[in-house]
Amino acid sequence: MESLIRLAIMALTESNAADRIAASSRRWAGASLCALVALVLVVTSVGCTSAALWIWGIPRFGPVGAPLAVAGILLVLSIAAFALMRRTLRPRRMAPSPHNAASTALLADAMRLCKSNKSAALIAALVAGLAAGRSER
Repeated sequence: MESLIRLAIMALTESNAADRIAASSRRWAGASLCALVALVLVVTSVGCTSAALWIWGIPRFGPVGAPLAVAGILLVLSIAAFALMRRTLRPRRMAPSPHNAASTALLADAMRLCKSNKSAALIAALVAGLAAGRSER
């Protein structure tokens, strides 16, 4: 019977985890929209800065040197961004999650319970379903 209670509690915990995932998705969507707006503003800023540098460089570097200076600066910035992107995308080693071990143990316990006492497993499933249905969304 203790296994049934533990299984019902785990089902309720998983329901709460689903609610947290939905809230996290909404936060990520808002953050993505803000990042998109920031990207548009940064691109506009780089364009304005390039035009100002170009205008400033015409009397100093001439009509050919000013665009070359602006292109060189933009090339250096793009190489730095590319290097940062490669470093960010490099896969990292992750430690094994203790949640996976707990899920495996819970699944093994549930399988053993189902084989030994089917009526108790059905009652536990009913309790878990009722607990999941009561959660507010």
